[in-house]
Amino acid sequence: MVTYHFFHWKKGTPFADDQGIYNRLTWWEQIDNGKQLTRNRKFLTVVPLVLYLIASHTTDYQHPMLFYNTFAVIVLVVAKFPNMHKVRIFGINADK
Repeated sequence: MVTYHFFHWKKGTPFADDQGIYNRLTWWEQIDNGKQLTRNRKFLTVVPLVLYLIASHTTDYQHPMLFYNTFAVIVLVVAKFPNMHKVRIFGINADK
């Protein structure tokens, strides 16, 4: 939930020297100036998948934790798809 919030939901940048050019973009959309399928983006997509496999194996694929882990990895990976670039599903954060 934390990585989704900071990578795919919160817009802008914590630095003041960007003069507001990134105020309408999430951190994920700012990576590599919005270019899709770069090495950085591929690496950051593989990380949740590897963590999912480790967490699932560690919990012996037991029902409640496997469901939670699967749900979390699906949300994180779908948010990283190229066709989700600049897509706002919920209008809550649309005009910030």
